[in-house]
Amino acid sequence: MNICVFTYDYPSKGRFVYTFVKQIVDEFARKGNSCCVISPYPFIHHKGFCKQIEKYYVENGGYVLVIRPNYLTLSNFKIGHFCLSNYLFNRALKTALNSVPFVPDVVYAHFWNQGILALDYAKSNNCPLFVATGESDIKVVLPKKLDLIRIKKEITGVICVSTKNKKESIELGLTSEDKCVIIPNGINENLFRKMDKLSVRASLGLPKEGYIIIYVGWFNERKGIKRVVKALNEINGEPVYSILIGGEEEIECKNMLIKGRFPHETIPLYLNAADVFVLPTLKEGCCNAVVEAMACGLPIISSNLDFNLDVLNETNSILIDPNNIGEIRNSIIELRDNKVKRAYLSEGALSTAKKLTLEQRANRILSFINNNKF
Repeated sequence: MNICVFTYDYPSKGRFVYTFVKQIVDEFARKGNSCCVISPYPFIHHKGFCKQIEKYYVENGGYVLVIRPNYLTLSNFKIGHFCLSNYLFNRALKTALNSVPFVPDVVYAHFWNQGILALDYAKSNNCPLFVATGESDIKVVLPKKLDLIRIKKEITGVICVSTKNKKESIELGLTSEDKCVIIPNGINENLFRKMDKLSVRASLGLPKEGYIIIYVGWFNERKGIKRVVKALNEINGEPVYSILIGGEEEIECKNMLIKGRFPHETIPLYLNAADVFVLPTLKEGCCNAVVEAMACGLPIISSNLDFNLDVLNETNSILIDPNNIGEIRNSIIELRDNKVKRAYLSEGALSTAKKLTLEQRANRILSFINNNKF
């Protein structure tokens, strides 16, 4: 099957962005599908040009072609009603689409706004269009002369990472119940797996003994880095050490062992060095970092909000009010002091993750596409 993928961004050398899109595209390619990724690249925003056409191979000999035409963004600069940035983006998009080496059998878009951009291309090629919705907050931008009626009619199917995303997509009038399927995010089980903790700690130069929590996420308000740090700084008694991954900003946190931003393929080492994963996030689709942490056998402390409820429950996590520092602090302390519960939640996390592999997710998505594309 020839799959044309529309995405806002895609990883490139030294840029660890949208890795979740690359993972599913690579899995599609491993299963013998031809994949071409379309992702226009705003070079001023990213402070540099990128390679405009890249071809790379996956394990079984399949390949992915990535087309990233560089284009100039000028914020919201307008001449009357004419937006120059939109014009330059659309020209770059047209250039990219003219370079697709095959007639697509299906168009697959991450996320809703990319799906809307793909409408005309799918229609011109008389092929079905599927949207993967995993946004933390769905905010669509409707071009002129485009309404919800056309979007709802012409988009063939919607792959939702959570019940929350399905509900939101329907409530916004973008799709209907019968066009949706819920398939949570998946993990690469060859990469994210349980390892020997003492060996990993030794390789990273970390103390063999001691209770370590890990945070993986952007250092921003939504993900909750400041709330985690505040909770950690309030803990007394036996030390709680921390690994904080996702940003370079200065952070004042006692007993911090590691801080920074690291390549995605190295994250399993840091996860396996820890005892508990903490992420008091406010908004998600379905958080990849949470699923990846479970695959490494970590109990989860995260938000008691709807986006988590398809994968987290009392068997694998402690669910807390993400804005309540006391609940974050007390949950960290509870799992420090209660090794039996920690072990129970660890087993539950591993059990859940076994049902959330990337291969299983790709199979379900491809099955949904094949069953609905005609």
